[in-house]
Formats: sequence, C-alpha cells, structure tokens
Amino acid sequence: MKISKIRELTKSIVKYDELSTKDLEWIFSNFSRQELKLFMRLLSKEIKNNTVTASFAGELSYENKKKINAMFPNRKILFKRDDENISGGVRFEYGDFVLDYSVSGIIKRILNGIRENL
Repeated sequence: MKISKIRELTKSIVKYDELSTKDLEWIFSNFSRQELKLFMRLLSKEIKNNTVTASFAGELSYENKKKINAMFPNRKILFKRDDENISGGVRFEYGDFVLDYSVSGIIKRILNGIRENL
C-alpha cells in the first residue's frame, strides 16, 4: 500500500475517533510488517498533532472548558487535573508546542529573564 493511502487512513481514524475490530483485522491481514510500522508511526504522529492536553489545578468550570474547546477547533481536548505541578492557571500541550500559562510557568519565565539580564 502506498504511503499516501496509509497517511489518509491514519487521518481518517483520528478524525472520526474510531477503529473497529474489523478494521484492525483488515489492517493486520493486509499490511506488511514494514507498512504496519509506518502505520503505527503515522497514527501516533496524527494523534499527537490533533490532541491538546490541557493541564490545570483545581476544578475547571464548564465555561472554561467551553472556551478551551473554542481555542482549539477540530482537535480533541484532554483535560488533565494536575494539582501537584500547576498551582494555578493552565498549560496546553499539542504537537510539539507547549503554551504554559500556569503560575509556575510564568514565574520560571520571569526568573529566566532576570538571569539572562544579569
């Protein structure tokens, strides 16, 4: 199977958030070992690029969840409570990007700025 078709398949799986047992059986019976490796690598990358992890402290209100969903249209949002590492604010991770709007993240950036200017 061509790489473009495998890529198209992974995009479809992530878009519709569905992979049935029948689909898996077809993939395993029709893909070579090399194609399976490529499929897994592309699927992992596609999931990573289309999923946003929003880490926060405390409870997140429905309104805030709604705002976060609006910030990242067409992406799956994973809400993760992380009281231990985030004392306030929120941290977003998607693809290779990190947007850290947590109190600890802001303090770290301020301290790094001070260190750089000394």
